[in-house]
Order: sequence, then structure tokens, then C-alpha cells
Amino acid sequence: MDAPPGWRRGGNLPAELASFIGRGEHLRRLTEMLAASRLVTVTGPGGVGKTRLAVRAAGSQHGRFPDGVWMADLSQVRDPEMVPHALIAALELQDRSTRDRVDFLVDFLHDKELLLVLDTCEHLVAECSELVERLLSGYGVRVLVTSRQPLGLDIEKRLPLPPLDEADAVELFLERASLVQPDLAPDRQTVAQICRHLDRMPLAIELAAGRLSALSAEQLLSLLNDRFRLLRREAHGVGPTRHHALRATMGWSHELCEANERLLWARLAVFAGSFDLAAAKYVCASDELPEAEVASALTGLVDKSIVTRTPSSGRYRLLDTIRAYGAERLEELDETAWLCSRHRDYYLDLARQAERSWSKGSRQVYWYLRMVVEHPNVMASMERCLATPHEIERGLDLAASLWFLWHACGFTGEGAHYLDRALKASRRPSRERCKALWVRAFVASGQGDIEGAERLARRCAEEAALLGDSEAMTYASKMTGLCAYLRGDFPRATAYLELAVKSFRAESGLNPGLLPAIVELAQCLGAQGQPENAEQLLSECLDLCEANGERWVRSYAYWALADVHRALGRTSRAITSAQRALRSKREFHDVIGSLLVMETLAWLLTDGSPDAASAEQAALLLGAAEAGWRRFGLERLFGSPPFMDQSEEAVRRAVAVLGEGAFQEIADKGAAFDLDEVIARAVA
Repeated sequence: MDAPPGWRRGGNLPAELASFIGRGEHLRRLTEMLAASRLVTVTGPGGVGKTRLAVRAAGSQHGRFPDGVWMADLSQVRDPEMVPHALIAALELQDRSTRDRVDFLVDFLHDKELLLVLDTCEHLVAECSELVERLLSGYGVRVLVTSRQPLGLDIEKRLPLPPLDEADAVELFLERASLVQPDLAPDRQTVAQICRHLDRMPLAIELAAGRLSALSAEQLLSLLNDRFRLLRREAHGVGPTRHHALRATMGWSHELCEANERLLWARLAVFAGSFDLAAAKYVCASDELPEAEVASALTGLVDKSIVTRTPSSGRYRLLDTIRAYGAERLEELDETAWLCSRHRDYYLDLARQAERSWSKGSRQVYWYLRMVVEHPNVMASMERCLATPHEIERGLDLAASLWFLWHACGFTGEGAHYLDRALKASRRPSRERCKALWVRAFVASGQGDIEGAERLARRCAEEAALLGDSEAMTYASKMTGLCAYLRGDFPRATAYLELAVKSFRAESGLNPGLLPAIVELAQCLGAQGQPENAEQLLSECLDLCEANGERWVRSYAYWALADVHRALGRTSRAITSAQRALRSKREFHDVIGSLLVMETLAWLLTDGSPDAASAEQAALLLGAAEAGWRRFGLERLFGSPPFMDQSEEAVRRAVAVLGEGAFQEIADKGAAFDLDEVIARAVA
């Protein structure tokens, strides 16, 4: 299976934000093991540096893997069924089909030469083991795993990672201390004793070094002497000392924080992935921690190496081990349920803001990028809602509010998963459930599951009738019309879509259904020999888009307008409209929309008596489009009879000009291009 359009081969390894110290021998051994084995697992306790070693080793392998080095962080994945989704997202793929996600990954990877890093797998060992075994059926794939325990596969080679040796431990402490106090020159013997107390665990050393902003090395050692003497006496005979050393360091670091920093540390544990200051203020502020003090407390935690900050984005993150310690403190404070509710409220409100802005056409590209960044926290909130019986309605609300993320931004399979879970958990008709039903129908239509979309739309209409939910009835009509259009039943589609457009127009302002329904109705009219009426509708749609800054539906309106110009004999204007649509698709990584427009451009280029240049460009587009549909596991053009007829006619006309052999050669060339290459050629 070739790389899908838009898929780049470079990889996604994170930048190393701190210098890499020591581990020279382990780095050499890991590199050798990756050369000799297709599965290597770096094992060791939390805080020993497994991820940092894996990233450094993987980064040195780029030249060996033509298809790149890719990393999937599984630390915040709690639902085992989401493991393949996490890999699909990490590989920057889109799978809009209804097929099994593991099958999709296996098909995609079977002929790739790449290194896949699976980071933090210990809580999903069984699922990761099963998945990796399937993925390794691809000859060129190698997998590097970090986990506190191995996956247990026969072909697995293991590299247990011990603490740092003393010289490297001292060097790490001094380097991190220099970031806190650049002019500080602590005594190396004192530092060596500190590192021995910390069992030379990298995370413990970094936490301790962060305290030198307030303490001398000698004071630090004295405090550690007292703390660890007590701890080791209490923990005698209970597990590895390095585990206790790390926990003791976190506990000791926790004690030395200011009161508001300790409270914030615990409360920040509710976040998954990264977060910004606004989120921290909303979720974590209270009478005990006023909002005005959150920023200074957060800065204090960054200075103490408890929270990391990415300068380029201004976002914050807790390492998993530190987050886990904070979660324990949160439990002790009996605040977990309250903080989870605050977290849920913040991200549900964010999803609603994004939906409103998207529907009204305001800053769609911004919200696409924003919700991709916020994805881990939104999914964590979703998981909590769906795992709590009295929160199911909020889970439905959240899943349905993200319709634009599922359908327009490429998270189709994930959206289907969460919507199905939410609908299964809530059998009682409600407005939230009705909305989730039409959104799920929308997602199903984007997966090419027309039968499923019709069934969901019908169910939505039935439940909406019971509730008297006229809005949901309108969306059910809109979805029924779309399905009829895709089946080629234009009279039926027109009836439903006209009803939907009339109802949508009665509302004030834009809504998620009006503009798409206008475009779909215009396409139905055009297909029934009414291009003038279709053009009038599309002009209205484009005017609304321009007035409101809407960009996503606008691209579909230009695509539909290309057909209208074509029907009216305006071939040049038709090509210009299709090219405008294709340019807009790139902003949202709308691969399915891009494939549809590529097909249309090919049809336009072969109209009449095409010359050789037009036939060659059409062959390139047809080859790229055919490969794209196959790679996404979708029936070409959703199996729509009118679409398929036009595609087959375009192939015949191009072959008539080029000859079958030349056509196939050019089509194969198009199939090998990524989406950006194809679009660049098409819009030039």
C-alpha cells in the first residue's frame, strides 16, 4: 500500500528540549540492537530516562529508514481500543473508512521502511503486544518500545536501562543546575553524594538540581540525608531502592514547594498532554488558589523542573511520573472528582466555542489547529464522561459538538468510535442524543457508509418526532437528502434537501446545516438539468461564505460551481473554480474533498477534444485519485453512479489521446505523488 496523498515521509520525532548527557554505552547498544532486531524494548522504572534515550537513538536512524521515524505517545491512552487510533494520528494518516483500524495500519505499513517508536506502553502491554505482532508482518517496519515491562513477544530484544553512572549523574546535575544558577559552581564531591542519595535516577537529579535556586548544594545534601535516612528505614525490604529514591525526591520536592505550588501541582495532574495558562487558571483556581496566583505558582513549578514549558508554543506539560505523583496528592486532597468536573467543563465549553465559530465561518483554520493541539485533553474529558453514568449526556454533547473535527478535519474513525460508545450508553431519547445521531450519520456518510448514514438519519427523525425536536428533524432530512444524492436518486434528494434548506433559512444566522445543504441541493438541481437554478443557489452560498469568513463549505461550493460552469459550456471558468476549491482543501488537510475535486478536474480536462497536455494532466489526477480512494479504504467516489460514469468517461477520453500504455504510466506516476505535489501541479 502506497503512502496516502498528503502523507510525508520525514517523521514526527519531538525536538529534544534539553541536552543529552551520558548513556553513551546504552545509546551504542540500542543502536546496534535496532540494526539487528525488528523489535526492541527499553525497560526500566519511571524517571530512569527511557523516552529520552529512545528519542536520541531513533533520531540517529533517519538515514536508514526512507519512510521516516515516527513516535506515538501512548501515555494518555486509557481506552485499549484507541491504541490503533493513536498510531494512525501519530503517522499523520486519515482513515475515513469503516474498516478495522488495525487492518488499515497493517495494509499501510506492509511495504514501508520506517521506525515506529511506541512510548509508554506499560499500561497497555497486552494491546500493544498484539498490535506490534500484526504490524511486524510488514517487512521494512521496525519498532522501538519504551515500557516498564516488556511486551513478551518471542522476537523482542530487551534493553534494561539502569540509573546513570556516577560521572554522568554528576554531569547531569551540574548542567541542570547551571540553568537555574548560571554562576553557581557547587563542589563536585557534594554533588556526587547528592546523586548517590538519589540513586543516580535522572528525573530525581533534575528535580533536585531545580532546587538550587533557593538552596546551596550543601543545604540540599543535608536535607536529603535526613529525608532518605527516614525513607529507607520505613521502606526497608520493600522493592528497589531506586523506586523509593525517585518517590522520595518527588515527595521532598513537593514539601519544599510553596503551598500554592503544591496545590497547583496536584491539580495540574488532571490534564492530559499539554495545556495553556488559560486552561490552568480556569480548571485549577479556587478560593485556596486565586486565579491571580496561578501564573506565579506555575512559573515556580517550571523553575523547579516540575512542569516543562515549550517556548515556541507557550504550552505546559507534566512528565508522566510527576503527573502520577500529583494525581496521588489530588486523591489525598479529595479533589479528584471536582477537578475532573472543572476539566470537563472547560473542554466542553471549548468544543462548543469551536463549533459555534466553525458553524458561523469564524476563524475555521484557527479552530482546526487549536483543536488538534487540545486533542489529548478533549479525549480525556470524553473518556471520563463516557465512563461515568450520570455524565453520559455531557459525553453525547461533547462528541456531537466536535462534528467538524470528525468530518472536516480527518478524525473520522475516532469520531465514529466515540459517538458509537456514547449512543450505546444512552438509550433514552434526548436532544443531545438526537444531535449525536445526525452527527454520526454525517460521519458515516464521510466513511462511504451510505446505508448506515440512512439508518442513523431515520433513527434521528424517529426520536426527534417523539421529543418534538424540530431542529433534529431538519438535520435528519438534510442527511436523508445527502444519502439519496449519493445514491443518484435526485428527485428524492431534492425533496428532502429543499425542506432542510427552507427550515435552516428560517433560523437566524448560519448553522452547521445550511451551507452544506445549499451546496448539495445545487448539485441535485445541476444533475437534473437545472444549472441556472444551481448557479443561483451557489452564488447565494458563496456570498454567505464571504460575508462570514467561512472557508470549508466555500471550497465545496466552488467544486459544485465547477460542474455548473461545465454544464453551461464555460470550461475555462469551471477549471478555475475547481482549482480554487483545491487550494482551499489544503488548509484543513481535507483529503476526501481533495480527491473529489481532483476527479472533477480530470473530467474537465478531458471534455470535448483534449490535447495531449490536458490528457496527461488528467491521467496524473485520475491515477492519484484512484490510489487515494484505495488507500483510505473507501469505494471510489462512494460508488455514486453519476460520479463513476463521469470518471470512466474521463479515462476513456484520456486513453484515446495518449494510448493505453502511456496513460497507465502517467497514472502510476500520479499514484506515487503525495497530495501537495498533486495539488501544486493541478493549480499551477
